[in-house]
Amino acid sequence: MSAPVCVDLFCGCGGLSTGLLDAGIDVRLGVDLDEPSIVTFDLNHAGRGSASWQGDIREIDGTQLVEGAAAPVDLLVGGPPCQPFSIAGKRRGLADRRGDLVFEFVRLLEETSASAYIFENVPNLASVGNGKALGDLLKAIRRLGYTVQAETLLAADYGVPQMRKRLFVVGARDKRKVAMPPPTHGAADRARELGLDPHVTAHAALDDLPDVADGRAEGVANHEPTFHSEAMLAAFASLAPGTREPRSRHDRLHPERPGYTLRAGTGNFSPLRPVHYRYNRVLSVRECARLQSFLDDFHWPDEQARLQQYRQVGNAVPPLLARRVGEHVAEAMGWRLDPARFAVEGPPEGVKLSLAERLARRSKYMRGGASGAGPVELAS
Repeated sequence: MSAPVCVDLFCGCGGLSTGLLDAGIDVRLGVDLDEPSIVTFDLNHAGRGSASWQGDIREIDGTQLVEGAAAPVDLLVGGPPCQPFSIAGKRRGLADRRGDLVFEFVRLLEETSASAYIFENVPNLASVGNGKALGDLLKAIRRLGYTVQAETLLAADYGVPQMRKRLFVVGARDKRKVAMPPPTHGAADRARELGLDPHVTAHAALDDLPDVADGRAEGVANHEPTFHSEAMLAAFASLAPGTREPRSRHDRLHPERPGYTLRAGTGNFSPLRPVHYRYNRVLSVRECARLQSFLDDFHWPDEQARLQQYRQVGNAVPPLLARRVGEHVAEAMGWRLDPARFAVEGPPEGVKLSLAERLARRSKYMRGGASGAGPVELAS
């Protein structure tokens, strides 16, 4: 039995690819312009049979993608950069050069003649230009002969411990209807009456991890401390779970609720990280990855700047949400999936630095304020 062949455009570090591989979909190729993201993608996906291309989507055609996949493309997926449409960004929409990448996805859908597609973006895409941006996108896809189903999904409704909303558009050729997956989880006060599992909480996602100041943290990949100023530590100490610190605007996780939406930022801007519900510090990269539903076997290279790691985590599609959508598309298409085919045991092989080495590398990136430089003592 052959698995459906998939190409992932704008793949980033590979959250969408991870979920689809977990579902049993053969992600042959991931494409992205960002070199650090491709390094992370390769580290975690090469062992699962996925290759990568670093390049500008505008300069790639469908024939190249088919040749790169070494097979006809069954499923084309991708989430173009969301900054032009994000509430957290400048919201310039299609006036932003990155905004036209949504239509590059349509072009490559036509050129690959993929059987089905999954398009992902921020919910705010639906409101840009009073809905014109999304409307034009859906019309363009329909003109190619594909069905269209668009819906904003809440990641927490699919087992992801984060209140993250994402817009998905799915469809297929030949008038085949593809619907969105039904929720598997719901708010704790209503889940039982709806026959659903309760939302996964921050406590359930994070509580087994040692604190970053605990000696055991060295054995956890991408679980490093952020050095805070004394004033910031005092502010965090007085911050109740589920509330926002008024001056810094940091949000503190509530242990019995899913986490807040993680933001990515840019190379020049580091968005505020959520504060741990127990410890007076912001979340580590590993803890953010847990809230995104990445398993601990997914690693970010130790040699990457930590801001880069945070950015990649925040940009990613939650793998568990991607898996649910992928499984549902496969069911509609009649594809038989074998998740064990792309399973791997243990974390990827790569350069692993000690915590002391990692902290020494980080020291040149340290700034004042919430990341003020300072020593950290590791408890035994």
